[in-house]
Amino acid sequence: MTLMTQIKQHEKYNFFVFVINQILVRVGWIFKTETVVMPGFLDTLTPSGAIRGLLPLISRVSQSLPQFLIAHQVTQMPRKKIIFILSAFGFALPWLLLSLVLGTTPWSGELMAGIFLGLYACHWLAYGCNNLSNGTLQGKLVHAEKRGRLLAYSNTIGCTLAIASVWFLMPRWLQDGNAQYVWIFATTGCFFAVAATGGLFFREPPEAYSGEEMSFLKFLSSGIMLLRYDREFRRLAVVISLYMVVMLLFPHYTVFGKRKLGIVSRNFVTLLIVQNSVNALGSFIMGNVADRYGNRIVLRLLIFIAGFVPLLATGISQLPMGAHFYWIVYAFLGFTPVSGRITINYMLEIAPREKHPQYLGVLSLLQAIPLFGSPFLGLLIDLFSFERVFITASLMIFGAGWMTFRLAEPRNQT
Repeated sequence: MTLMTQIKQHEKYNFFVFVINQILVRVGWIFKTETVVMPGFLDTLTPSGAIRGLLPLISRVSQSLPQFLIAHQVTQMPRKKIIFILSAFGFALPWLLLSLVLGTTPWSGELMAGIFLGLYACHWLAYGCNNLSNGTLQGKLVHAEKRGRLLAYSNTIGCTLAIASVWFLMPRWLQDGNAQYVWIFATTGCFFAVAATGGLFFREPPEAYSGEEMSFLKFLSSGIMLLRYDREFRRLAVVISLYMVVMLLFPHYTVFGKRKLGIVSRNFVTLLIVQNSVNALGSFIMGNVADRYGNRIVLRLLIFIAGFVPLLATGISQLPMGAHFYWIVYAFLGFTPVSGRITINYMLEIAPREKHPQYLGVLSLLQAIPLFGSPFLGLLIDLFSFERVFITASLMIFGAGWMTFRLAEPRNQT
């Protein structure tokens, strides 16, 4: 029986396992949302915009470097699910440890901020490995025209369950002046750990590595050369480099709302519910559109939506009753997670299957480079204003949207 025949035989089963795994991750993720919970927690430890700006830098660099470093090994592994399982447990552990530290020590302020950022980096290191293995597994086990459906089902169901969980649990944990982050982070870690067990159930037939045996340095240089010889990947690199400004803004929306409009911790529940509701709806719509019409048009639409968000936040802050409408910002932010998966799906289509780990590794590095400017952006906010930085960032994101008109659509080779 050939490899493709075995993969086809188990495709529906593996699709189901992917859905269950991503539903559980989605539920756990809402309790550590990067736009709400993370900056809200860090702001209780330090008011520094520069330190707050470390969040997107740590998240992207920590998840990008291991993706490229392990891509060499993953490419040659007969079964990719091994690294998937190990890394999945790896990004659950830091949240359980953080919950333990918060619950058993009296530390606060800068010391706790340092511990938090260290464990935060560990989470993203493991998540980066998992992201690479996840993308590689999907490229191997799920047909290209079903990956959008996978995104739609897992995010729609996952976000719905996440909303129910946060609505039931978070109000009791987010009392102003007494936010119980111990329970918030423990819940995150537990859901991630349960999700990790799903990797044990994949039916992945082994495959022989058919490529040339090469050293890591040769693998590294050939990966970088993809940008020279693959025109479509080079164009995607430009789009993503500009679009990643979105990530630089993530930790600042919550603090902007707190300082400009008086948003308080108990409002976090509303923001989380709104953001995840749109994530669910957006995943369902965009995933099915991507399967039918291609990932390029969906990526373009999501980028233009993202460019509108900083302008929306700035405009709402000028309204007399702006605090009552600030949730709209988080509604549009709900589309952002969808764009990450659509980007990967687009790349999986333009890249040869045997080189998926290599392309994913290089893509992760390209996404990391702009994030080195994140602390500087936080410093600019401290020196000037949220509004000026938001407007400038919006123009850069719109530039990424304009560049998508130069991307090819692999479904029709245009």
